[in-house]
Amino acid sequence: MSFLRTTSVIAVAASLALLVSGCGGGTNVDYQKASETVRASLESKREGFGAPVENVDCPQGVKVEVGTEFECTVRFPDGKVAYALLKIRTDKADLNLESLSPHRFVRQRIR
Repeated sequence: MSFLRTTSVIAVAASLALLVSGCGGGTNVDYQKASETVRASLESKREGFGAPVENVDCPQGVKVEVGTEFECTVRFPDGKVAYALLKIRTDKADLNLESLSPHRFVRQRIR
């Protein structure tokens, strides 16, 4: 899949604002569950764009506060890297995938 096509498909997938739910683990987001769910969502032909994902790395220590945004790094088997911007929707750490980009997000806020 060409990079331009991948980027276009990523933009479409991101516009779906996929819901990643139940990633709370006390006062911090469960980073492993968030990573696994983002990966599954992106690989899904129904919800995402159906391309294999090698790895998703979400940060540890993100406090569960409604409105907080954080970034996960997505690596594809062809070596391409994208960045997923997630936003905490509820105090139970329900997350929205706000956007996916080949570039890091400038407005990243981790509390």
